[in-house]
Amino acid sequence: MSHPAKIISLWKLFLLFFIFSLGTACDKNSHREAGVINKLEVTVGRLICGGHLPLAVVEKKYQDDLTTFRLKTVQNHDWKDVMKDLKTGRLAGTFILSPLAMEMIRDGFPVKIVLKADRNGNSFVLSKKIKSIDALKDRKTIIAVPHIYSQHNVLLHMTLKQHNISLDKVTIIGMPPRDMINSLRSGEIDGFMVGEPEGNKSVELGVGWMASISPKIWKDHMDHVFIATDQFINGQPEQLQELINALVRSGRYIEANPHEAAVMGEDFTGSNASVFEKVLTTPDWIDYTDMVPTIDELSAMSQKLVDMGLWKESPDDLASFIDTRFVEKAVLAVK
Repeated sequence: MSHPAKIISLWKLFLLFFIFSLGTACDKNSHREAGVINKLEVTVGRLICGGHLPLAVVEKKYQDDLTTFRLKTVQNHDWKDVMKDLKTGRLAGTFILSPLAMEMIRDGFPVKIVLKADRNGNSFVLSKKIKSIDALKDRKTIIAVPHIYSQHNVLLHMTLKQHNISLDKVTIIGMPPRDMINSLRSGEIDGFMVGEPEGNKSVELGVGWMASISPKIWKDHMDHVFIATDQFINGQPEQLQELINALVRSGRYIEANPHEAAVMGEDFTGSNASVFEKVLTTPDWIDYTDMVPTIDELSAMSQKLVDMGLWKESPDDLASFIDTRFVEKAVLAVK
């Protein structure tokens, strides 16, 4: 065979190999895409909030590692919309205010607290016209919290009590967190207690000043929690276990990689990464390492609700409010 003929033959072999490889790769991609399409979809609710950052990490970093389902998150503007989505069955679970979760369970809604999302993580912001927390004694003010049944309302009541400020002086209103900065800027409210990064963001924008952060009010308080419906717990325990595993893993990732986590969470927190990274890297401001809810924590929170007059008494069956089986396994799995 002549030299040119050998070259042509080699080209033919190479072309056949390339076509075969391309076909095999396409076939593998088709199977992979089909696997993604055929995966069960689990829908989880959230608001714009730093306490929900583990969910962002699961969705953006660990989504492809999930083997039994594909995660879909639904962002709402108001807690009323979250509760509506739960009640209509749209959600398998949601990240939610811990007192609101407890109130729903107390009222008989079929959900359980299966995970703590974070600890601490909240800020008390006041208008620049008010120079100190003690100055609230001398004027009538309106302070916003995300919901009457929120850890933020609890923290606000604790702050007022610690500073001997009469509740007659303060009107407390519920307001979606994303509305608070503009309401403070316009003078509609005089301050707010809210989850980060809204507080730090308001300071960055020059709208208010940081009067306190929640670790100084009630250190290591239970913040947001993740609740799962009884239907999800009982009907899809394998998917729930994998989700909780991924969330615990994400909490560890956030603590070790605050910058990367802040970037992943920009659309979950509603702020530039630099704003929330400051919160993540300030000692004790927010913590994602301890994610196992306890009866003692629920008891402490329920007593605060009694002290505030929101509950007449603390329920005797707080153990039935939580299901720690999944997070306990997850903590062991990610060590």
